[in-house]
Amino acid sequence: MSMPVEFSFEGKGVRVVMIDGEPWWVAMDVAEVLGYKDTEAMTRRLDDDEKQNLRNVGFGNRGATIINEPGLYNAILGSHKAEAKRFKKWVTSEVLPALRRNGMYMVPSAQPDEVPAPLSARVEADEIVSAGRAFRSLFTTARYMGMPRKLAATRANLAAQRATGVDLAAELSASGWLEASDLPAPQQKQYEMQQHIRTLLQERDWPQDLTVALILQGIGRPDLVSDRATQILVGQCMLLLGYRRIRLPAVRPNGIRPWGYRMPEGRG
Repeated sequence: MSMPVEFSFEGKGVRVVMIDGEPWWVAMDVAEVLGYKDTEAMTRRLDDDEKQNLRNVGFGNRGATIINEPGLYNAILGSHKAEAKRFKKWVTSEVLPALRRNGMYMVPSAQPDEVPAPLSARVEADEIVSAGRAFRSLFTTARYMGMPRKLAATRANLAAQRATGVDLAAELSASGWLEASDLPAPQQKQYEMQQHIRTLLQERDWPQDLTVALILQGIGRPDLVSDRATQILVGQCMLLLGYRRIRLPAVRPNGIRPWGYRMPEGRG
């Protein structure tokens, strides 16, 4: 185990220790960066194998709670601060590759040397490995919740992609397996709707505000706008994709404010 190393993200100190070659982050520092009320509010959402208390020369008599990489991604997923997206990108593309290469983080120089071509491949591989670890933790949680394997894999892949920016299903050419028809009918219908909506949102660069009518029109099914079951299904898909259900502004002065879905800042 290494001594804690402190580095800075946008002026805030974040400490990390290497244990058996893997990075563990000081939960108190991560909670401050991600805007949690306190450390406990963040670690409460983590599984037991994603956190531990560490007593080390640098942490005082009480020690400190530290979280591993899957725990870090779960914490990022739960944050609604704009900084969360930048923090995730910085961790996956800069800090983790440096930690794995050198066992420590080195602040980039003001005038960086020319980077050899093989580095980009290593960085990409590190990002995929990071996404795999996040997926494993999320998939296990989904299975504990009683989800069928393919549904759990689909949800875990989507959540891991939101946290790391890597679509593991695409990287592994597994989309066809996830789209196979042996899911139970309700879950298969939800998965198909989710894929249609996700494609629409990607094509439109993840718009901030949407109504069910606009979504169904965008995927070519405006005929279903009055169907209550479809409205509920669209709502479930939008929540899974990171949107929140809110009252949108009225179209005309003093008009009725329609229900719709909004992407929180920093999550698009």
